[in-house]
Amino acid sequence: MHVVLIYIGIFCGIFFEGEMVMITSVIAAHHGHLKLWMVVAIGLTGTYASDSFYFFLGRKKGKEWLHRKAHFRDKYEVIDRKIDRYPILIFLVYRFMYGFRTIAPLAIGISNTRTSKFLILSAISTLVWGLTYSGVGYIFGEVLQSKFSHIEHIEKYVIGILLLLGTLVFIVVRVKRKKKKPEGQV
Repeated sequence: MHVVLIYIGIFCGIFFEGEMVMITSVIAAHHGHLKLWMVVAIGLTGTYASDSFYFFLGRKKGKEWLHRKAHFRDKYEVIDRKIDRYPILIFLVYRFMYGFRTIAPLAIGISNTRTSKFLILSAISTLVWGLTYSGVGYIFGEVLQSKFSHIEHIEKYVIGILLLLGTLVFIVVRVKRKKKKPEGQV
């Protein structure tokens, strides 16, 4: 049962974050803690579901959402200016551009891009993303195993400490962002 919860956690993590969850999950699979094919399949499904969610959010309530989320407007404008001139390039690279993974599908949803075109190009982009980050995770897993195999007996403690530190950093960043928001902004 706990393994199922781990895979659900991977899906949710990839849906909201993506790259680091994919890489660390593949490393865990490389070390035998998870099934590699499951991690890759869940990773592809999670990122495709995330892109589709934000695309359809853009279709239904994109302008309204952007009005409430002012900090996304600059990134939206970058995508909006380029989507008509370089649609295929935008589709293939946005998920590799820091800070654009959420706003790009939303902006594409607001644009005149056909839904079928989005779904097809997003599937291709998802495959490229999934294979790239799975490869990176597998290589990191190989390096970790070859360089640190002598500390395997404390591996679970190291992973626990890293997860705790990552969670703390996430919380601190969120709290600082909330303090920086101007009054009246949600």
